[in-house]
Order: sequence, then structure tokens, then C-alpha cells
Amino acid sequence: MLTARSETPDVIKGLKLGADDYVTKPFNEEELLARMEALLRRTRVPTEDKHFLLFNGLEWNEESMELKYKSQVISVTPKEFALIGLFIKNPQKVYSRDHLLSLIWGLKSQIDDRTIDSHIRNLREKLRSAGFPIDKHLFTVWGIGYKWVNEDPKVPINEKIFI
Repeated sequence: MLTARSETPDVIKGLKLGADDYVTKPFNEEELLARMEALLRRTRVPTEDKHFLLFNGLEWNEESMELKYKSQVISVTPKEFALIGLFIKNPQKVYSRDHLLSLIWGLKSQIDDRTIDSHIRNLREKLRSAGFPIDKHLFTVWGIGYKWVNEDPKVPINEKIFI
């Protein structure tokens, strides 16, 4: 939270309502950025033991940077590859465009948040062309961003294979 309210009860209320941090105005821009980077480090999914994901026939291999569906290689850009990996690793989590920009492009990127929309559109098209039922899994959360869900009743949400 970034707010002008600095009284202890306000801080406690903000944190109890779910804020990860509480910064009051006026604030130091460098400190705010450092706090944001620390939060992202804490929430970022570690990838050291999650180099290969298999989800409903879709294979995501970080070591070879390959995305396949039913053994067919799907040509994606590095950003599209990172996006699909992030979504598969975090089902049900809603990501805002700004959060995706921070995670995939980095905090210092000067990219318009609508760039995310272009990458998502291209990723959906590529996965559709390969036959993967992307419309069952990657959803737009209007006014917020995107989330990955598993609506296939044959495959539970937590049935992901990490190798």
C-alpha cells in the first residue's frame, strides 16, 4: 500500500486486510523500488527444480526452451515462453498487466502494458494452431489481467508434473 495515512491503526488495518507492505507519503522512490523488488523476489516461483512441466499434453521445457503439444514443437518467443511457464506454474492466480511486465520484462522496463495483450494474443493463436485447447485454460480477467485455470474435469488443477 502506498498511502498518506501513517497512524499505527491505519498501518495495522492495511496489513491485516492483505497488504504485503505499507509505505506512507512522502516516500523515497529508491526505497519504494527496493521494497517492490524484495516482494517480487519473495513471490517469484523458484525455477531450479521446475525445469520441465507437463500439463494436459503441453510440455514446457526450460532447459531446451521448447514448448510442445503432443510432441509437436510450438515456436514461441522468449517472452511468450516465459509467460506460459509462469501461468502453468501458478494456476488460478490472476496477474495484472503491470505485474506480468515486472515479472517477465523486469522492473526497469519502459514497455507499455498493452504489450502484454499482444503477447497473449500471439501465444493463444500459436497454441490454438497446434491444437491445444487454450481457451479452456488462459482467461482474460476484464479490467485486471490474465489467469490460468484448468477446466478439464479429467485433469485436477494440482496435477502438474515437475521433473
